Amino acid sequence: MPSVVIIHAAEDTLPARALAEKLRQAQVQVVLEKPPGEELRAAIKGAPVTIALWSPRSTANAELAEEVKFARGKSAIFHAIMQSAQAPDQFRSEKQVNLTGWRGEDEFAPWRELAKLVTDKAGVAPLPPPAPKPASGFFQPGRVGPGGAQPAPAPGARPQQQQQRAPQPQRQQAAPQRQQQSPPPRNIPQHAEEPKKGGGMVVIAAIVFVVVAALGGGGYWFMTQNSAQATSATWDAVSRDDADALRAFLSGDPGDYRDEAETALASLEARSYESATSSNTIEAYEAFLNDFPESDHAMRARGRIAELRAALPATPEATEEVPLAPETDPDLLPPGTTTTAPDTTGGPAQITPQSEEPTQPPPDAPTN
Repeated sequence: MPSVVIIHAAEDTLPARALAEKLRQAQVQVVLEKPPGEELRAAIKGAPVTIALWSPRSTANAELAEEVKFARGKSAIFHAIMQSAQAPDQFRSEKQVNLTGWRGEDEFAPWRELAKLVTDKAGVAPLPPPAPKPASGFFQPGRVGPGGAQPAPAPGARPQQQQQRAPQPQRQQAAPQRQQQSPPPRNIPQHAEEPKKGGGMVVIAAIVFVVVAALGGGGYWFMTQNSAQATSATWDAVSRDDADALRAFLSGDPGDYRDEAETALASLEARSYESATSSNTIEAYEAFLNDFPESDHAMRARGRIAELRAALPATPEATEEVPLAPETDPDLLPPGTTTTAPDTTGGPAQITPQSEEPTQPPPDAPTN
């Protein structure tokens, strides 16, 4: 089975997985989530197709650009663009497919273009055409006749309708004969009004259905517009410098602002880490980890905190001076503890002058 390699930034793992699921429908093996290095390059050498996934978070990644340059001449390279980003300048002349706004629809034109490029280069069967959309369940007006709303006649039903209409002249000719044998004329309008009443009810029911359907569609549109306006107002109120506020917005119903919120959160993470590295203090790195504990830079930040703490000057340990009570055994005190003799006089300590050693007479001196 031929393979397709997706080169992407670590921050774009989720969209890369979504793209891989769609590509697997073409019976190809997709390789992704490989960091830059020998393992990724080995996969590129064995793949007929390589896709470079560019987003606002990956266009400035120099390591990814080097891996894409390595794939030149070893695999067919196609550049997939997300969130209206632009590929680096060195790849502008190569084939690009703009997937901005794609939500996984089979009929999305740029996706169909990318799928055809991949299947042609990989040598596999193309994807089947997208399934037609089902007919809408909304009200579909038909032909309205004198008896009420009627569906449009099918082509095969026309001869039958003509056959049903043909005997009408005979019934009209036979009508005078039946009128002679019918009851008095005053009863004829009563029988003739019955179908009219039935047809009128059908027309009224059709009108009511149209009105209800129109009101339902209008209500749905009104609710949709109000929801979109509420989401827009909520997004406008979110601070772009507050990581918790951005995550709270994404955990709700961000609607069309999901990509913009994810981009803002990734940009804030990059700025916070850059600020921490510029300050190069324990407090700055701890503040970054507090906002982004699961960041790709978290391990580096923790390592730098350990280095800064190890470089701090060691403070000498203070020795505790413990007065020695009469009943205290000095051998039971911890090492390094200095002791002082207890004051038993109750007054100021007396100073004992240093005793002078008696001088010894020289050995040869005579003694009296």
